[in-house]
Amino acid sequence: MKYVIVVALLFVLFSLGQALFYLVKGKGQSGNTVKFLTVRIIASVVLFLLILLAMKMGWVVPHGIKMVPAG
Repeated sequence: MKYVIVVALLFVLFSLGQALFYLVKGKGQSGNTVKFLTVRIIASVVLFLLILLAMKMGWVVPHGIKMVPAG
């Protein structure tokens, strides 16, 4: 499951890079920038829901951060 999450994060970053490329190449006039940013947002929401589902099903176990007392 962890590999699926990593691949999904890489896809989100790739989509963001594509949007940046078309923003620079098209000087903001291309519709591709909006398309790839929309894909990134949808992929991010799906990834978030997938992580919530994985936690609910027990596939991924969240852990707390251990706090070291000061002093």
